[in-house]
Amino acid sequence: MTNARQTLSKLDVISLVVGSVIGWGAFYLPGNKFLPEAGVTNTAIAFLLGAVLIYFIQMGYHVMIENHHERGGEFSYVFAHLGRNHGFLVGWALTFCYLTLIPLNATAVVLVLKQLFNGISFGYLYTIASYPVYLTDLLISTLVILVFYWINLQGVSLSMRLQKILILSLVAIVSVSFVYMLFLGDRQQFAENYLENGRLDSAAILKVLAIIPFLFVGFDIVPQVLTDLGFPHRFATRMTILATIIGMLIYNMLNVITALAYSPSQANQFVWASGSAILEYAGWIGFSALCIALFAAVVGGINGFLVGSSRVLASLATHTLLPTYFAHENQYNIPENALRFVTLVSILMPLLGRSVILYIVDLSSLMAAVTYAYVCYVSSQVAKKRMMKYQSLLGMLVGIAFVILLIFPGSPSQLSLHSFIILGIWTGLGFLYFYFTKNKFNKKEFL
Repeated sequence: MTNARQTLSKLDVISLVVGSVIGWGAFYLPGNKFLPEAGVTNTAIAFLLGAVLIYFIQMGYHVMIENHHERGGEFSYVFAHLGRNHGFLVGWALTFCYLTLIPLNATAVVLVLKQLFNGISFGYLYTIASYPVYLTDLLISTLVILVFYWINLQGVSLSMRLQKILILSLVAIVSVSFVYMLFLGDRQQFAENYLENGRLDSAAILKVLAIIPFLFVGFDIVPQVLTDLGFPHRFATRMTILATIIGMLIYNMLNVITALAYSPSQANQFVWASGSAILEYAGWIGFSALCIALFAAVVGGINGFLVGSSRVLASLATHTLLPTYFAHENQYNIPENALRFVTLVSILMPLLGRSVILYIVDLSSLMAAVTYAYVCYVSSQVAKKRMMKYQSLLGMLVGIAFVILLIFPGSPSQLSLHSFIILGIWTGLGFLYFYFTKNKFNKKEFL
């Protein structure tokens, strides 16, 4: 077998980011949250503001990419400049953030299939947090994860070829559906409900803006594959920004597609309002195509976060913050032991039921926001140009603001009690493991 280094193209990077950013929520939130709570205009403004805020964070990441080319991305960057304590905190947060999104997307695959085929769930096992767990659901999510585990073992080239097919299909189907609904949707009720009777509402904008960290988790996955880029690193930030803009457009197109069929109150009555809208106006062919787009979104997320989480674990192991077992690479330069561990955990998590997984995944926004603040702080110290320093500082403040929105009492996006309990458990485990590691090696650099 060849041991040639496999590299990523610019389109690979765009596909990786879009696949990580666009997931289940892009298709289901228009009916469940965006239209009932904010409408079309307020949602669009929130996404535009969110993209601007994310831009400042991306500038902090740009400084990192220019000055730091080591595998591990944010973790190794913070580790190099702030030491082991802060480096471990970022690595522990990133691991949680990426790893938990894999089973979320895997269980979403089951929901996509249920939209197409009724009655596919058999072998009832138990109910946890009001969510019934079926044997067939577990088998489907396990099979999907194992398929992408095998694909990733073959190297980044095969993984990214499939990612490009998935994401190009996603973008094409959503774009065609959007144009179709513009011409054949109910434009009169759209104008009445969302233009004539719609009004700017700062509270509604804030409700959507507050969940931007969760919606855009994944744009920061590029630093995990810096060593695999087949083009100059300075272009990575441009590709990430472009991919983020594409993601923002897809979120809004799906929102408008739904609005062209239903009023806010009508949309809120459907389990999947976007799918129901396409089914009503484009029939089963259009609906099946949208299901394919949704499938592409969720499995693209599985692939992207398998790539990201395995590389974070490998980097932690390289710096002796995890057992060196996780740093081992196969002939394709893939950290196979880390990938195997991530796959195992991802297969086991659906046993908890999707409701519990959602409580866990809610924390990914907080973990991402903490990481953003850390990276931008370091970048503000490292940047040589004054403008980049200021932009990085703004990025740090944005990260801190997102943290406050997620934990401050009364915030529209405050985490649930269940999520805070899980946060306490994960933080406690991290502290105990780091304390054990520090005492085991008894090295001054841990202090």
